[in-house]
Amino acid sequence: MAVIFLTSWEGQAMSGPRVSRGQLRAIRDSLSDRDMEVLESIATNRFLTSHQIRRLHFADHTTSAAAIRSTNRALAKLAGLGLVAHLDRRIGGVRSGSGSHVWTLTEVGSRLLRSTGEFDELPARLRAHEPTLTFLEHTLAVAEVCVALTEAERGGEFTVIELLREPECWRAYSARHGGVAQLKPDLYLVTTSGEYEDHWFLEIDRCTEPPSRIVRACQKYESYRQTGAERKRIGIFPAVVWVTPDAKRCATLRSHIARTPDLDHRFFAVVYATDLPSLIKAGIGSQETGDGA
Repeated sequence: MAVIFLTSWEGQAMSGPRVSRGQLRAIRDSLSDRDMEVLESIATNRFLTSHQIRRLHFADHTTSAAAIRSTNRALAKLAGLGLVAHLDRRIGGVRSGSGSHVWTLTEVGSRLLRSTGEFDELPARLRAHEPTLTFLEHTLAVAEVCVALTEAERGGEFTVIELLREPECWRAYSARHGGVAQLKPDLYLVTTSGEYEDHWFLEIDRCTEPPSRIVRACQKYESYRQTGAERKRIGIFPAVVWVTPDAKRCATLRSHIARTPDLDHRFFAVVYATDLPSLIKAGIGSQETGDGA
């Protein structure tokens, strides 16, 4: 189970009235399996929009309108029980409607999941401050990739064997000049498609860093590849994929990475976000070659 850092924000009470253990059990007994799955998804991703929750948990409805109504009812129920709350800030603005609400767990919601024994890493207390817009947008962008992977798997394009988020997906290794360095991908993914199993480090780009910094991050992956740690662990080195929000940024990063001479370009790819499922389904040939010494 990944370590999950939850935050609160000013303007909404996260703790609310004190809830006894007996009351917590009664709340748990009132929840459906889908209610619990929604809570678990919010906890795992830290923040989710109503739109993302609908796609994850209410895609079985015959119409979009029915799915939206069911999503809103479920979230209203969980909010009424004091288990979740939404930020004042909306993604996409007020005109985007209820689908733009951003949800996170309350302290009671965190306690309830901790009581199941499967979310021991959730904090017992939540800090009272609103996340920065940069942090929130990046967190939701990572969550969006996870949602898209779930949808693609649901459509039969591939099977997700493992999906690790930060910091569980990080890698510590010995730096060339001494000391310990740390690789911090946004996601680590293992998939199967046909007869092949593929491994991926995913970096979710938000156009907030200059291309030169992306190149330096690629060089850090190359240094880690040369340690041979992944080959010893799984027999191959995962593909490193930068997922970009638009085609122009995709072309820019591809150009900069291609011009960097000290990278083994077989291990690096840059894709527009909507093209990621197609890349995952096709696989990447470099994974068949192993990795450095």
